[in-house]
Amino acid sequence: MTQATPMPPQLYLASGSPRRQELLQQAGIGFHTLVLRDEAGAKPDVDESVLPDEAPEAYVQRVCLLKLQFGWSQLPLRGLPPLPVLAADTTVCLGRHIFGKPADADDAVRMLHELAGKEHQVLTAVALHTAHGVHSALSRNRVRLASLSESEIR
Repeated sequence: MTQATPMPPQLYLASGSPRRQELLQQAGIGFHTLVLRDEAGAKPDVDESVLPDEAPEAYVQRVCLLKLQFGWSQLPLRGLPPLPVLAADTTVCLGRHIFGKPADADDAVRMLHELAGKEHQVLTAVALHTAHGVHSALSRNRVRLASLSESEIR
């Protein structure tokens, strides 16, 4: 049995998301994960808070671009070879209400109560920074979550 040869890196992934890594692997795209850290080794302060009156589409695109810009800025600082940088951000929204990452299990339960039996949107912004500029896209998916009992939510 022969083992598949890993693809040579074609880009940097500015995300630690296991799902994004899995998608690139399934597509046969070689990549290096660019763990985002600042000069002191700390995670960057990418402000993921929602701005006043910010629409969900604008929010997810802004956060994605912040992650992309930080990742791109790291290449010369770390002496990395110039490859494209890919970033993405996903958010769930119900109308104009944006759901962030749950703070804990109780917060996740609260969110599921709000979403149960309703149609919501899952928005994913994707951006690629190359030597020729930035290319971005936005994916909108409508999702209807079934009505859930308390035990199903827990």
